[in-house]
Amino acid sequence: MILAVVALAGAVLCYGVAGDRLSVGAQAVGPTLRSRAWWTGTGLQAGAFLLALVARRELPLLVVQSAIVAALAVTAVLQRLTGTRRWGRGEVLAVVGTIAGLALLSAATLTGPAVVRGGAVLGWLAAGLLVAVVGVLLPPSTWVAGTLAGIAFSVGAVGARVLVSELPTRWWQVWELPASSWLAGGLTAGGLLLGQLHLTRGLTGAPAVPVLAIMYVVSTIAPAAVGHWLLAEGVRPGWGIPAVAGCALALVAAVRLLGTGREQAAPAPG
Repeated sequence: MILAVVALAGAVLCYGVAGDRLSVGAQAVGPTLRSRAWWTGTGLQAGAFLLALVARRELPLLVVQSAIVAALAVTAVLQRLTGTRRWGRGEVLAVVGTIAGLALLSAATLTGPAVVRGGAVLGWLAAGLLVAVVGVLLPPSTWVAGTLAGIAFSVGAVGARVLVSELPTRWWQVWELPASSWLAGGLTAGGLLLGQLHLTRGLTGAPAVPVLAIMYVVSTIAPAAVGHWLLAEGVRPGWGIPAVAGCALALVAAVRLLGTGREQAAPAPG
């Protein structure tokens, strides 16, 4: 359990720094794929996903995905320090609210591997991936890109939770894995790639925090619902209201960061 918590904290930090680097790279002059900042952000995202994979073995989707919302606060702080973003008056309260909501949510949620029953969750993963694929045809506005990135990364999050919960002790013997694990792995990879595509498209024409805020809200609510209904994830007896309150507090704080993110960025120090 300690390892899972430490890994999740590292993932949040990496995701937060990645959000800043991806924003810089996507808005740089020239092709995005030639930007060192973009590749740095992408590498940090990959490292964050691997850390979150460790956490997902024991921690349910509701906790992991809600905790990753805190990466938005990390991105906001970095952009404030570099002069690319002006702090709103309520932004400090939003960061504190995010941390408080996550602490309450973590205390209320039961831990342990997911319980995968039947192929319903695989059907959900395929449907989410299809939406992300079709969404490539839509104009990458802030809301569209953020929502589609959130859906795609939700597919990656749920798929990863299914994979780590079903892996045998000798997981490196991939040839012994069932077909369902291979399918979940393929859908997970597709979700991550499409999520990165939609996120990059959104960051190209909009400030980082609004796009990321929408993405984090969607990628919290969707996996949490799937975890509850299809993976038997639950809360401690009598802790239903605190769990809902913690999740709501964290998401409201993210929406507050979304609102302040619309403010004009402060000029870079000369």
